[in-house]
Amino acid sequence: MVGVAALWPVLPHVPTCPLLVITGVPCPACGATRSVVSLLRGDIVASLRYSILGVVVVTSVISALLAWRRRTFAISVWPMLAVLGLSWSYNLTLNPTF
Repeated sequence: MVGVAALWPVLPHVPTCPLLVITGVPCPACGATRSVVSLLRGDIVASLRYSILGVVVVTSVISALLAWRRRTFAISVWPMLAVLGLSWSYNLTLNPTF
């Protein structure tokens, strides 16, 4: 995440989702990269406008790093699938950036 945020200013253009370009349908993670970069730069409003998934990803990574340090790290599949499903539903219906 930090690497993407560091390279963002020198990228020639905003990376585009391949599924969105080919089919016109946003993927479950569409907007997540822009959301994470905005959040790492401190722009919470822009991050939430792009995708709630970016906030979930950053929070999850921080939580996983803290849990790993305490040696209590475990990943459950069902919450991850639920978050992806909700994110895709949001992208298909309510996301104003598409």
